[in-house]
Amino acid sequence: MKAAMSMNEHLIIGLQGLALTEQERVWLKSRPPLGVILFARNTESREQVKALLAEVRECTGAETWAAIDEEGGRVNRLPWPPFNDRRHAAEYGEMYARNAGAAIQAVYQDSFIAGEALNELGFTHNCAPDLDLFHPEGHGIIGQRAYASEIDVVVALGTACMRGLHDAGIEAVGKHFPGHGRANADSHVAVPEVDAALPILLEESETFRRVIREGLRHVMTAHVIYPAVNRDVGTLSPFWIHHVLRERIGFFGQVWSDDLCMKGVGDDVVQAANAALEVGCDVLLVCEPEGVAEVYSSLE
Repeated sequence: MKAAMSMNEHLIIGLQGLALTEQERVWLKSRPPLGVILFARNTESREQVKALLAEVRECTGAETWAAIDEEGGRVNRLPWPPFNDRRHAAEYGEMYARNAGAAIQAVYQDSFIAGEALNELGFTHNCAPDLDLFHPEGHGIIGQRAYASEIDVVVALGTACMRGLHDAGIEAVGKHFPGHGRANADSHVAVPEVDAALPILLEESETFRRVIREGLRHVMTAHVIYPAVNRDVGTLSPFWIHHVLRERIGFFGQVWSDDLCMKGVGDDVVQAANAALEVGCDVLLVCEPEGVAEVYSSLE
């Protein structure tokens, strides 16, 4: 078991606004997290974002990670080019059906350009690509964020996205393991379930295995229950994290929890963080300021 005293070393925390609060400075200096993650509430201009990340690292040290969700399409946090007019993943899937090579090149180029711009701002990680499969019956929370319904297409385009980011000096974080595309709800506000048999679930998690083989070093979990296995949410499931991701797939990189403030893992952020650590998550995402306050209070 990882010691509770070092939980802060696993945390990636959300910040309140455009600059650090006094309280955030105290937390960052006294118990530095692994990193921070920025959202639209933290991004006003290039200069402001650079200054905010520099301010964070003044408190914590130069090695601190800085993450963001810049998938393209509707998952966009930085309201300026090249971030705010990128295609949805699904559009590349449609392009792939017409010309696979052109689609792969387009995804690579798009990710490389975004990655270079992220790097220049001071980011280290981008929570992309989305490696979920599109299922028309699934909740729209994934929808156009998925490249396609076919494993081969998602692998080809997800790998291109990862390579573009890596070549720009940004770590890619593939999500949401073992798969969110079939889920019947949005895990931000509910606890979704995926009603599929285990062989199907394992086959669909192949997107992750194959992109990991191409060099993916970070994988984010899904706050989804897979009743064919048990009633554990994927993020808190020894079966999915240890047995499938670590042992069966052979993943030796960093396992990220999805945001532990989401309803998909319940209402107690501290309990969820401890449970995620316990089952083998290396990186604990706590994105909402209220959740960050609860976790830091528990560390006092």
